[in-house]
Amino acid sequence: MLFQTADPIIFLLGIIIGTVLLGLIIYLAVLLIESKTKASDKVIMIFLLALIVILILPPVLGAVGSVLGAIGDVFANIRNAIDGGGANYLTQLVPIIGFLILLVLTKFFIDIKWETSVWISLLTLFMLYILLSLIPELDFFGLYVV
Repeated sequence: MLFQTADPIIFLLGIIIGTVLLGLIIYLAVLLIESKTKASDKVIMIFLLALIVILILPPVLGAVGSVLGAIGDVFANIRNAIDGGGANYLTQLVPIIGFLILLVLTKFFIDIKWETSVWISLLTLFMLYILLSLIPELDFFGLYVV
């Protein structure tokens, strides 16, 4: 299902470029925030984390957004039936859920304290959004951003 795009070579090239760029960003964040030895010891896990964030996190967040959208539409329709003023705000939780998933992945993949994991995850998420804004071709799955 992943390779049903028009050009699988461009898809694989985008995955590789995105993984390398995000892996370097995570590596520099671990280097600056945690320590040089931790960054050197966990290079493979850092790039595996970057691959998971590029390849798996966007479709998972898209699915979470679809489920939250359906649940929020039910509540909005109930509110519309009562007084005609319902709106679906539940989908705005998707970036928060994405941050929490990234936080847990960072904590357990790199094996660092929760305090430093929060900052590395936050910096990674900011850089991922900037990366996907500057190079929208890397966003193959439509990262769900509200």
